[in-house]
Amino acid sequence: MAEQQSAPRVLLVDDDEVSFVLVRRMLDRVPGKSFVTEWAPTYEAGLEALTQGRHDVCLLDYRLGTRTGLDLLREAIHIGVRTPIIILTGQNAPQVDQDAARLGAADFLLKDQLEPVTLERVIRYSIQQAATLAALSKSHERFRLLFERSMDPILISNDRGHFVEVNRAACHLLGLSREELLKLKWSDVLAKALRPDAPQQPERLEEMAFNKPNGERCFIEFASTQLAPDLILSILRDVTERRSLEREIQEISEREQRRLGQDLHDGLGQSLTGITFLAKVLQQNLAQRGDEQAGAAGKIAALINDALAQTRRLSRGLCPVVLDDNDIEAALEQLAENLRTMFTVNCELECDPELQIADNAVAVHLYRIAQEAATNAIKHGAAKNIFLSLAVKKSRLILKIKDDGAGFALAGPRDKGMGLRVMRHRCRMIGATLTLRAPKEGGIAVICSLPKVQALQTPGKEAGAAPSRKRPPQPAG
Repeated sequence: MAEQQSAPRVLLVDDDEVSFVLVRRMLDRVPGKSFVTEWAPTYEAGLEALTQGRHDVCLLDYRLGTRTGLDLLREAIHIGVRTPIIILTGQNAPQVDQDAARLGAADFLLKDQLEPVTLERVIRYSIQQAATLAALSKSHERFRLLFERSMDPILISNDRGHFVEVNRAACHLLGLSREELLKLKWSDVLAKALRPDAPQQPERLEEMAFNKPNGERCFIEFASTQLAPDLILSILRDVTERRSLEREIQEISEREQRRLGQDLHDGLGQSLTGITFLAKVLQQNLAQRGDEQAGAAGKIAALINDALAQTRRLSRGLCPVVLDDNDIEAALEQLAENLRTMFTVNCELECDPELQIADNAVAVHLYRIAQEAATNAIKHGAAKNIFLSLAVKKSRLILKIKDDGAGFALAGPRDKGMGLRVMRHRCRMIGATLTLRAPKEGGIAVICSLPKVQALQTPGKEAGAAPSRKRPPQPAG
């Protein structure tokens, strides 16, 4: 009984009972195998049996009265029958063979060439192929369910960048219908991004600012991977809210730094100024009385003066007053002066004239990037000469910090250091890109590039039209 239940169930649809008897006897002679064979004598009976899905395979005769086995095959496939169907015919008709394959038949056999071993092999292969297809179909349905219900937007493109499949989340994020997206390619989407230097097809984790058709601006983080030799899977994530929160946190941090700088200047600075004045008065009084302690009082006054100068430099570093007016050139000159004074290095600044930053946040981020890069060059690269430049090239505003230090391998561990991560974060906040280069002459060049329209406000004429002004290095103090 157990053997009978595990035996493949075979349905023969044939209007000739003799054919059924012959097929059943043939299957009974298969060595080591057993089959449960059932007969459907008419087209209608065969369709009903197939609809019930009780059989593992169907042998379907081509001739069924006034209709054909191909008609039954077509109707069965149309209503969703998954049972593998093998067409049997008494004539070698190549056209029927081709039509059966096109409609989805599992195989095509000639009755006069049937023998037990061949028939068993065809049945076994058909059942196994049907099981494989069913597993693939189930896997495809699971993938489709995961694809469509994913909270993250997913796009699949071919090796030419054309989209071949997108999910609902992608349509919602990009503000386009599925039909509209499938007519586009990655370059069309990236053309709408505020990143004219973006790659034509993303290949790694990146971020871009994107303007939806309704004018809404959003920030998108995306990563791509090879799904198949000619297919690329890209997963997007809307990070607009995260970027907004990061911007607020950054602004709070900048305000706190400014408060600390102002406290140093207005509080400690004023106290040190008063103490310096008192020390000088004490020195003068002692000198008038001819007291030998006058020299010691003078040294105290000098040390307090040094402390006052350092306090002012720290105050300017924490709170560059000129940045309140977005005067990036003056802020960078202050930075260069501080570097020359505090670290005894040569620092040269070159800046396009009349550059005016429209957004204070952009000016602050550019200043902090220059500050971080220059400080890293001195501390980690032992640089003695630093070159700062801010210029407009084509449609980009370029901030460049170059040094003559020891440099480092661009793929090395310092490429993942905190300072570099902070600079990259600041670049993302203003829609800029950060690039590291190793010049042939040594050192490192840190380049921050962002679209000119996002940063500049140039009254009267386009920024960069006039020749640049070069600020020479000054002696270290």
